[in-house]
Amino acid sequence: MEYEITTVTPITEEEALESVAAMGFHGLAFDDIQDQDETLHWHEFDAVTWVISGTGRIANEHGKVTDLQPGCRLQAPAGFLHRTLAGTNVRLVVGTNLPGEVWTSPLNKEPAERPTALSS
Repeated sequence: MEYEITTVTPITEEEALESVAAMGFHGLAFDDIQDQDETLHWHEFDAVTWVISGTGRIANEHGKVTDLQPGCRLQAPAGFLHRTLAGTNVRLVVGTNLPGEVWTSPLNKEPAERPTALSS
């Protein structure tokens, strides 16, 4: 599963939402606060995420941990296995290729339920 995390010059929430719209994606901003490690999961949409403020950590399916800070940008395809780790307190802007009203529940899907087409 290919994903890319880069560190760029931090941008504002408004700038990130403008970038999302320019990509043709659907955007939202929210606070992600984790007191416990999340379980490994995936989402059904392609996403690009900017860290606007705060700090935290995420881990991929192989346990590789990435520190999050303003300016971090994650681009991930649908099916990317990941989890947010305890102590994370960040403001995020997320852009997705699917509008929120078509997302299915639960948002965080079990690894065993990931379609084969999304695991390569």
